[in-house]
Amino acid sequence: MTRQRGVEVCRALAEQDVDAVRPFLDAVAALTAADNAAISMRAIGVLDTVASTDPDALDGRLAALAATMGTDITDVQLTGATLLGKVVVERPALVAPHVEALAAGVGATELDPDVEDFAMVDDEVTRRTLQEHEESERRRVVSARRTLVDVVVAVCETEPRAATDAVDTIVDLLDDVDPGVAGGAVDALGHLAAADPTAVAPVTDRLVDCLDHDRTVVRARAVRALGRLGDPAVVPDLRRVAASDADETVREVAEQTATYLDEE
Repeated sequence: MTRQRGVEVCRALAEQDVDAVRPFLDAVAALTAADNAAISMRAIGVLDTVASTDPDALDGRLAALAATMGTDITDVQLTGATLLGKVVVERPALVAPHVEALAAGVGATELDPDVEDFAMVDDEVTRRTLQEHEESERRRVVSARRTLVDVVVAVCETEPRAATDAVDTIVDLLDDVDPGVAGGAVDALGHLAAADPTAVAPVTDRLVDCLDHDRTVVRARAVRALGRLGDPAVVPDLRRVAASDADETVREVAEQTATYLDEE
């Protein structure tokens, strides 16, 4: 109760004057990873208030939040992801040191592809209520995870040198059941490849595998990422896609990319 009350006071102070809460920011930032979800969310709320007026005050104070993004408490993950999404727009360099932790958090909270149908519940009204709650919770998890992936993509685009050590963790997301996450991981690798092809070259085969993904958006992003990588060795794979992909736009982009790499 004492910690919770203290965080509430800090938020009230932050709303009036960020400087008044600055001496307590280290402690508040640490509480974003508190075991108590209510305290964690209130601490995130304080940082969110600070970010709205003085994002630079969060410099060096996002590690605990980033580390807790693998939580199975949806409210904490979604609230934290929203804050990080705000910060990365204004100050991507503040989030850059934590991109690997964020990608790991996304991977740790992958949804089960099989949705619980509660068939064992006899009462229809109760069963429907449980199903609706489950669907709502899944939508919130999807939103949180996609927001975190967007943050990872933003860092890879704006601060690629700081994200090269996260390549393997990002690659793990290519197999995610959510095409929004898998596609975001492809985009992140594409941005890293554009800045430093040698960092992504060892996982070229994983990007090539994405050319056969069952979702068009992932295949299209894989074509683009391979173009940024610039390895002529993938031209035959791109030609295959150009000749056989079910989507006309993907075929056209694959052909253009293959031609570009052939001429390099």
